[in-house]
Amino acid sequence: MSDSKTSVHGTTGEGSTASRRSLLLGGAAVVSAVAAAGKVAAETRPAKPRSAAKGQPNIVFMMVDNYGYGDLGCYGGGELRGVPTPRVDKLAAEGLRLTNFNVEPECTPSRSALLTGRLPIRSGTSKVVQTGGKDGLAPWEYTLAELLSDSGYATACYGKWHLGSSEDRFPTSQGFDEWFGIPRSSGEVNWPLQPGFDPTQYQYQPVYEGRKGEPSRKLKPYDRTARSLIDREITDRAVAYIDKHAKAGKPFFLYLPYTLPHDPPLTHPDFTKPNRSHYQNAMDEIDHNAGRVIDAVDAAGIADNTIVVFTSDNGPQTLQGIGIDFGGQSDSGPFRGEFPSGWEGAIRTPCVIRWPGRTKPGRVSNGIVALLDFYRTFANVAGSSDKVPTDRAVDSLDMTDFLFGDQDASPREHVMFFHNDRLLSVKYRNYKVHFEIREQPRGAVVSTGQTATTAYREDLPNPWVFDIENDPKEIWNIISTNPWVIRPVTKILMAYEKSVAQYPNVATGSEGPA
Repeated sequence: MSDSKTSVHGTTGEGSTASRRSLLLGGAAVVSAVAAAGKVAAETRPAKPRSAAKGQPNIVFMMVDNYGYGDLGCYGGGELRGVPTPRVDKLAAEGLRLTNFNVEPECTPSRSALLTGRLPIRSGTSKVVQTGGKDGLAPWEYTLAELLSDSGYATACYGKWHLGSSEDRFPTSQGFDEWFGIPRSSGEVNWPLQPGFDPTQYQYQPVYEGRKGEPSRKLKPYDRTARSLIDREITDRAVAYIDKHAKAGKPFFLYLPYTLPHDPPLTHPDFTKPNRSHYQNAMDEIDHNAGRVIDAVDAAGIADNTIVVFTSDNGPQTLQGIGIDFGGQSDSGPFRGEFPSGWEGAIRTPCVIRWPGRTKPGRVSNGIVALLDFYRTFANVAGSSDKVPTDRAVDSLDMTDFLFGDQDASPREHVMFFHNDRLLSVKYRNYKVHFEIREQPRGAVVSTGQTATTAYREDLPNPWVFDIENDPKEIWNIISTNPWVIRPVTKILMAYEKSVAQYPNVATGSEGPA
């Protein structure tokens, strides 16, 4: 670990997340009864992890941008959406498909959760900074890339970073040996096309290339042409990296945060087909690129010792770009809502994992897993659980036995969802408690890509409770018949508040804890 990362290593218990406990209900009797129960229930604590596998597996982590739960064939989409997804479907058949995989409500928070194992609100990354000010992860954070690098791994990041726009917050300052990609969002390529745009206020973000210990190089502006080519370039580099490092005799962590299908969903010319929407083109290219990465792992002869993950950082973004980019949208499957919100459609995404000999082919599980759980899990399989920091709250749970062993039940029972430092909702078992409601507009789209209505947001005076197994669309509020659900959720919130008192949250744009 670098000197700037002032972490103490060791195992720590699970954290939680939330504030605004007062929203949990104008029922002082409920809160006081829960307070008497003390600490969070024992069943929410992580199970004892199995020992790491013999040898350190390679890790290839593909994360696409705003892919809906209902887009892939293996999740009910594919052919139904007009575009089969045979390569990712085959990966699911060869490994594990999770149907209750939980991410964060927006791009930056999800990336932060994966790489720190911490709720983004703890790291000051629960929102996307649009002001041009300091953004991303504080240098103090100890990322998964740093942990694996300190464990003997080669590390690379190719794609959309979105965890810092300055050199001191680029991937090569956060544990990656090398990187290629963009620092922020693809949505910026449409800014100069908007009426009244002032070029003195913004220039296209660059596509960068960098290596640890050297300043990153600007390769070209990330304009609409570059946007259509970048996922092909990410894949080309990934394939070359796998081939090179498979021969090096050293484990590697290859993180591939792809840019598609984020607005605008512009694809490589090879996938721009007549009589298809831009989004269908994007679905086709995503599947093709994933297949090339999987083929590279298999061709290199390292499949048995390589964990391959395919997932998405958020659910659908259903307002794609300016007018010319419309004509097809992402799909949240059976769930309600889209990003950024606390609805299932925003925070439940596809996740497929393959590790031959460790994941049972064709297994499907509805056990609750959070994106941030990969932090402890990968630390364990790398033989480095002792490197997980103990000087801060780490919310990740070790899922090694559940994902790669014989444990049928997930050790996780709850997930908390924040955005812009506000508590949106808490999932507890098969229940969901909402404290703030957000709905994206579905008004008419005009030529500039704006809508006839504005997004809707409401703080709820009383929480809404849904049984998401029996009501996946989260339509029927059952607070009046199931008020008991508020009790375990209140315990979760109280445990979070206690952890914040011990380990205060990092402010957005800061260098670390105050």
